[in-house]
Amino acid sequence: MRITREGFEKLKADLQKAEALDKEIIVEIEEARKQGDLSENADYSAAMDKKRENDALIGTLRSQINTAEVVSDAIDTSKVEMNAFVTILRLKDNTEKVYQIGDSVTTDPDKGIISEKSPIGKALIGHKVGEVVTVEVAKPYSVKILNISATR
Repeated sequence: MRITREGFEKLKADLQKAEALDKEIIVEIEEARKQGDLSENADYSAAMDKKRENDALIGTLRSQINTAEVVSDAIDTSKVEMNAFVTILRLKDNTEKVYQIGDSVTTDPDKGIISEKSPIGKALIGHKVGEVVTVEVAKPYSVKILNISATR
């Protein structure tokens, strides 16, 4: 999985939180066990469900961290790549937008950070200023790349 340095740090922080939560859940399980009959113990069942979900999350995060390919913070502005800021012109309505190409962990469309795996991210990656690309969605549309930079 290709990921930005920021995304990698977020994964590590999420793993630390999940591991800390795991310790709290273990205490909950022990407290519920003290209540007696586990077959009819709602607190115990809830804590065990919580434990299973958190264990799955921990496994996923560890796997993502272990297989992550952290992309360089240095940006080659000759073509669109992860971490780059891209100014596009949507040809249909002549509107300009600036996006930063991020990863699936740091994606935040409200802040203009899109994943390289999103339809527009996929369309832009590898292309140069001046090129027109088609964004493959239910109703495809075309955008022209106006600028590629290392900063907004």
